[in-house]
Amino acid sequence: METEKQLHKRLVKLLSIYQKTHRFVFFHIKNDVGRRNGKFFYDLKPMGVLPGVSDFCLLLDGKTVFLEIKTEKGRLSENQKIFIKNAQSLGHDAQVAYGWDDIL
Repeated sequence: METEKQLHKRLVKLLSIYQKTHRFVFFHIKNDVGRRNGKFFYDLKPMGVLPGVSDFCLLLDGKTVFLEIKTEKGRLSENQKIFIKNAQSLGHDAQVAYGWDDIL
């Protein structure tokens, strides 16, 4: 089974290819907050980083899509569930993909 990191890299390659023939912008949202591996990493909350924000954002003609990538057995955190619900309540598309087949 692929890791989330591997799925992210495959998706970036695929979206980069699609950008050659389709008009859209995408970006990965690096969203590390607080501690990493039990050691203090860097507290980014005061800089506006929001826990639970989806992994990717796609900007299409008049549409914003947030995409959270999980492995086939992955689970959403409570913060991720809240972000998706809030984005959807504001009229944005927010989806979760579990594994490569779901991404496609």
